[in-house]
Amino acid sequence: MVCSSGVGFDPVVDGEPLRFSAAGVYNGVFTMWDDRTGSVWSSLDGRALAGDLAGLALAPRALQTVTWEAWLAEHPETTVLDADTGFAYGETCAGLTILSNCRALRVTSLGREGFSGFFGDSLADVDTRLPAATLVIGVRAGDEARAFPVDAPREAAPSQSIVGGVPIVILEDAAGAPSLAYHRALTDGRVLDFVRRDGRVVDVQTGSAWRSDGVATDGPLRGVRLTWVTSLLSEWYGWVAFNPGSTIHPDAP
Repeated sequence: MVCSSGVGFDPVVDGEPLRFSAAGVYNGVFTMWDDRTGSVWSSLDGRALAGDLAGLALAPRALQTVTWEAWLAEHPETTVLDADTGFAYGETCAGLTILSNCRALRVTSLGREGFSGFFGDSLADVDTRLPAATLVIGVRAGDEARAFPVDAPREAAPSQSIVGGVPIVILEDAAGAPSLAYHRALTDGRVLDFVRRDGRVVDVQTGSAWRSDGVATDGPLRGVRLTWVTSLLSEWYGWVAFNPGSTIHPDAP
């Protein structure tokens, strides 16, 4: 991707973790190769494209893209790794040791325009239903994929739908930004509906408040964790390149 997506996967294969390095670009996203078999993997869906493990898919894991301010509001106990690790490489810029040069510290923004060059040239097809750099929360459930545009008009309730037969909600962080998708059904069979109330996302059925990682922080359901549904932040062009049949919320049936 062009620096707008973070996707998590379990790296363990046959009981041993793989280690990855950048390999190239395929269908608009970076590829990785593993140090054990030399197989080449897509960084968006975790599938091995070539090599001994071709066809194998790593198990996805929930990974939020969030500002430090919004994260700290929900997790005030968070600690941060000290930048002084005792190891140094590259050159020093603005007090930080980096691999390349000071231009690497320039300010940028998610979903910025401009994915030309080898990113654009590597695409097998371009889906123009949305502008290429539109940020979406891509959700996969059952045999269905659906994109939820991040900049959709803000309504009284967070985005909710049924994808692949699964009732889902896109929860939001402390700044109100869409996070990831979670299953709205509880273990007792109740299906929750969500609204915004006093700056928080709460469920209609019990009035419990919910954090962006699917945990109830207040109310009768405090401590309950909703099940994560495979989802990630992505630019539209990358999401649809790997999910060509994706529908778009709210136009999807």
